[in-house]
Amino acid sequence: MYKFLITALVFVSVVAKAQQPITFSTADSITYQCYLNGEWDRLIKVGNQAIGQNIDFKRLRQRIGYAYFVKADFYTAQMNYEKALSFDAFDNDTRTYLYYCGLNTGNEGYARFYVEKLPKDLRLKLKEEAFKPVDAIDLEFNYKANNLISRSNPTYIRAGLNTQLGYRLTLYQSVSYYQQTIDAALTKQPEYYALLNLSVTSHLSLDAAYHYLDVSADGSKYPGNMIFAAVSTRINRYSLGINGSIFDDNIATYKQFGLQAGVNLPGKSGFYFKSSVSEIIGKGDKRTIFSQVAGARVYKTLWAEGSVTLGNLKNYSDHNALYIYNSIDPTTFRTGLTLFWYLGKKVTLIGNYNYETKQIEISNFNYIQHSFSGGIRWKL
Repeated sequence: MYKFLITALVFVSVVAKAQQPITFSTADSITYQCYLNGEWDRLIKVGNQAIGQNIDFKRLRQRIGYAYFVKADFYTAQMNYEKALSFDAFDNDTRTYLYYCGLNTGNEGYARFYVEKLPKDLRLKLKEEAFKPVDAIDLEFNYKANNLISRSNPTYIRAGLNTQLGYRLTLYQSVSYYQQTIDAALTKQPEYYALLNLSVTSHLSLDAAYHYLDVSADGSKYPGNMIFAAVSTRINRYSLGINGSIFDDNIATYKQFGLQAGVNLPGKSGFYFKSSVSEIIGKGDKRTIFSQVAGARVYKTLWAEGSVTLGNLKNYSDHNALYIYNSIDPTTFRTGLTLFWYLGKKVTLIGNYNYETKQIEISNFNYIQHSFSGGIRWKL
């Protein structure tokens, strides 16, 4: 009985000590010493204890943010640095680390939004310019294989160029070429694509795109024009966006409306999920397309992303209208895997495989097609 009472008293004493109020001065001095000594876990623990007791100030948030940054938890670091900025909107140390958080979470628009606010000498040190005519280039090649005699194996090649028009405005342009023989008739499709992206705020961006397709099939021309617009927000680990497009292929007009949402989970594996649903209306037809993407880091510089898309993809646009699925045989199901291999900070290699179910509409005959893609992105 006495042992039980002694144990209970000790437990109550420890809990009471752990819950003792912390003062501004102790929070400031302890977290500063932890910062100097590199005691990141203790810094985070004491800092969060202070915040839980309504003690909050710029230096505290900067120290907590740096501790998370060192531990490579860039989303939580970003959240704390944003809070630090609310105490002092002109602090360049905070802005600099928000810039680095944007780069390390793959949000370049966010990074450049904050680098614009830095003094000129800091921008030069970071090698960030307002205007850069050739910021990045990318190349892609795709080969599809099927077992139909009436359909050849189509090929697709694309080249893209990204231009920084300002710290918050970019222009991406792409040219591509698609070719396939269907029932002994050659289909050729040169394309041009342009996308403007504007970072209105650190968390809100606008996109506007134009896509032209010069379709030639069996000696006839079927030019296509698409205009696209999107509004998206990305707040820490969460993203949400709406988009719409109008596509005219000289035969009919198709309208598409979409909603996208995503989340990045905590942890070193970097698990993320993105979902999208789109509605296509045109030519007396109304279809719903659903897409789910899930990805994670599988090695230090290697990421894997799986995807599945459900619905009839006839004249469906994807990736901000970069791809328009206007094949004569619509895809009705698609699933695949993409690998991203980051070779340093400049070069990314991309490999993709997709399993597709296609349909010959006039006969409702379904067949299988295997899609293989390879690409490279080089940031200059």
